[in-house]
Amino acid sequence: MGSITDRLTAAAAVRAEAIRRALDAPERTPRSAVVLGRIVGIGFAVCFLTGVYSHLQQHPLAWLPLPTRPVELYAWTQGTHVAVGTALLPLVLAKLWVVYPRLFAWPPVRRPIDVLERGSVAVLVAGSLLQIVMGVLNTFQWYPWPFSFVRTHWALSWIIVGAIVVHLGVKLPVIAANWRAHGDDR
Repeated sequence: MGSITDRLTAAAAVRAEAIRRALDAPERTPRSAVVLGRIVGIGFAVCFLTGVYSHLQQHPLAWLPLPTRPVELYAWTQGTHVAVGTALLPLVLAKLWVVYPRLFAWPPVRRPIDVLERGSVAVLVAGSLLQIVMGVLNTFQWYPWPFSFVRTHWALSWIIVGAIVVHLGVKLPVIAANWRAHGDDR
């Protein structure tokens, strides 16, 4: 019985390695992933903060006074929210393109932390793409889903922030090693 599982595992490893090699590109480096991740992270932070401001304007808390001047502040924050949120679509896709071959690492889970990494990535990718697509469709005021856009957008933002925090925690060694350009990278 052991020989069948050994052969299946070996065959899967060979196929995963072939896929990974086929997807290899010089641009798919940890440094590229960190640089794009930094930009995407800033974009999500801007969208999250402007979204929280919008939410508090629409659902004020009695104990939290918000600025009412300048009058255009809300329009500026929402314009920023929509512009940065829309710009996140190609940035998230670029980040996915850079890290895509990692999905074919074999075995997919080597250490317990890998389970946390894969789980956070799954939540982060699914939530981010859904959030961005929903936001873009909202700009057209088209809602092809049966649930509330505002409540779902609000809830997803908190889920995404949590997934980002977990992802940063798991990937901190890679981020620290590639945060600054080394040597001839400038």
